[in-house]
Amino acid sequence: MKAALFACAGILLDRFSSVDEHELYGRGHQLPLIGVLFAAGGLALAGLPPFGTGLGKAVSEEAAGWWPTVAFVAASALTGGAVLRASARIFRGWGPRPSTDPETTPGTDEEPETRGPLRRIPDTMLAVPVALMAGALAVGVVPWLWPAVGRAADVFTDHAGYTAAVLGTTEAAPPPVTPAPHWTGIGVTLGLVSAALAVALAWTATRRPATDEPSRWAAPLHRLQSGHLGDYVAFTLAGMALLTVLLW
Repeated sequence: MKAALFACAGILLDRFSSVDEHELYGRGHQLPLIGVLFAAGGLALAGLPPFGTGLGKAVSEEAAGWWPTVAFVAASALTGGAVLRASARIFRGWGPRPSTDPETTPGTDEEPETRGPLRRIPDTMLAVPVALMAGALAVGVVPWLWPAVGRAADVFTDHAGYTAAVLGTTEAAPPPVTPAPHWTGIGVTLGLVSAALAVALAWTATRRPATDEPSRWAAPLHRLQSGHLGDYVAFTLAGMALLTVLLW
């Protein structure tokens, strides 16, 4: 799903030579299909059933317990809400017209992938996000895929099997067979809750008066959004390490 959103952002970059949310305010109305895909990606990241992201979120919540579930719902709502906010501003022009913040990364320094702005999106470029989102949807709605995911997870977490394969020791016993991932009532409910929260957050964000300065509580987070790939890799690794410690 994230790859599909990256492909949509690439289409915006080729058409408008920018990926800045403020600069593209309302200009995306020329690309209604991309707007639909962008909004669907935001809802999927928020955990909306029946996308595969929602199924993975539901399975993780059921296994992790109540406090990680609260964190998953909150993080999903914030992540999906940010994408939906950008979608509403870029493709629908909702809310007050924002001014461009010079501290953001608009993408104007990116090397163009085409010789000039695209008047028409090539079918091959459009097929990429469509196919990726279709795959993300299929993971959540095609039941025969779920046992395959479960078997892959069993092999991935089979420590004895790894040891036997790498060290050439005696053949290990088959990994235990766990139940295949599947939708549950509470999983669907929490997915709908996180998606509804994402929509509410996006709506609230687009209703706020446009300003160059972030709110006082958001200013430290705003400064962390440097746009540098290395920073995001470091944040991801730090988050994984923290989650590992908390779940140990």
